[in-house]
Amino acid sequence: MICITIAQTSRTLALADMLNAVTLGADLIEIRLDTLEKSPHLKDMMEAKRVPILFSCRRLQDGGNWKGTEEERLILLRQAVLSSAEYVEIEMDIADQIRPFPGCKRVISYTNLQETPKNLDKIYQEMLALKPDIIKLTCRARTPDEAWPLIQILVKPPVPTTVVGLGKAGIMLSILGKKIHSLWTVAALERGMEAYPGQPTIQDLQNIYAYGDIGKSTRFTGVTGLGERDWLLTGLLNEGFRKVGVHHRVLPIQIGSPGMFRKTIDAVRLQSVVIDPSNYGSMHQIGQYDSASKYPVQASDFLLPEEDHWKASNLIGKTITNSLLRLIKHKEPDLEKPLQDRVVLFAGNGPLTRMAAREIKQQGAHLMFAGKDREEALRLSQVFGGRMLPWEAIYQTSHDILFYSPESLSEPEEDEMPIHPGYLRHGMYVLDLSNSPRMSRLLKEAMLRTCSFLHPVSFLVEYACTIIQETTGKQPDYQELMTKCQEWFMEEE
Repeated sequence: MICITIAQTSRTLALADMLNAVTLGADLIEIRLDTLEKSPHLKDMMEAKRVPILFSCRRLQDGGNWKGTEEERLILLRQAVLSSAEYVEIEMDIADQIRPFPGCKRVISYTNLQETPKNLDKIYQEMLALKPDIIKLTCRARTPDEAWPLIQILVKPPVPTTVVGLGKAGIMLSILGKKIHSLWTVAALERGMEAYPGQPTIQDLQNIYAYGDIGKSTRFTGVTGLGERDWLLTGLLNEGFRKVGVHHRVLPIQIGSPGMFRKTIDAVRLQSVVIDPSNYGSMHQIGQYDSASKYPVQASDFLLPEEDHWKASNLIGKTITNSLLRLIKHKEPDLEKPLQDRVVLFAGNGPLTRMAAREIKQQGAHLMFAGKDREEALRLSQVFGGRMLPWEAIYQTSHDILFYSPESLSEPEEDEMPIHPGYLRHGMYVLDLSNSPRMSRLLKEAMLRTCSFLHPVSFLVEYACTIIQETTGKQPDYQELMTKCQEWFMEEE
């Protein structure tokens, strides 16, 4: 079930949101009594309901907004129990002060805004002794290390249990919980109405995370990262898996410590894992590099399970090369070998330089490496075979293709342009994925100067197709995924 949280200050707005929530597909509505500025009029809310209601009234220490006395809060919760609401949330430390009442299920809750405590299992056993109808655990769970105790409880709970992982990474628990029968997951009605930072909206759950598709037989592909790129890639993969007719879906998952990450992906039996840019260089701690990822590349973005290990692969280098070939072929259709004898300048020594250089070199291109770290640029020119340039020589050197790759793809764009746009010329091919999935300022300047450039969204769709092919052996339709991507993202560009 999807439970939409309503935390309005006005009774009138709360009633309107109840109707909107049902329209969007909510199965359950949580009404936060602690946020209402006036008496809640529970009877009016019960008469207006179209789906089951959960009343909660959270204290400040539990992330709520209650400003009255504790006795007043207890009275309000008792009234909620007597109102014939289907569910009322009651904190475990006051559970003995609110007696059960026929027709209303008591949701005994534990909230920890700082962490997932190491003694969570002991706390859970104490909650079971309170004779709950349902148990709700709300903890900060940013990585598999923090989420692991919650996952273990969800596997075989003795009473119906739901968990909420605070923060963006908590979506992992929502998706995994759907597969292993967590009672519900919480969502916001729309952006700007989140009950906590990072809470997904109901439309995100339905459209991006494919929540309704997930069941006991679902197999997962993991996607790490918390950025806009990872969010969009998740939606593209879910849509692509659906289109090719396989019951794979995406499990958003963060890496944390390599040991716990490996333990988690083994336990969940992921079919593959897509790695976010900030972790391209650390996958040797998780898997064994294939020939396209080992020295001198020393980076990978994709994991596949083998019999006794995970194979780390460099799919993004392959996708960059194929996308570049397609870009050139579109402009120069008569070329049989679009990259043969082209001069490609890699500006910057970031991981994408290493991941793309080998693949592009194999297509017959001549490589040049320029970086603000001259020693690293020299090293890359030696190991890949090419020429090293001082950074300032970029503007005096002839080349057909500019590939910009900053040192880190996890950092926001620099305040200043990395390369002066005045040297960009008509006919040059320009690649820059540093602001993916959005156009970087360098690409916008390239567009103004009528250069040919690879749009980051087009590349991301191509990348999703490659991942699906590698994971399932089936090839989705590029244009179908691009059309869906435009619904989610292009209008925000």
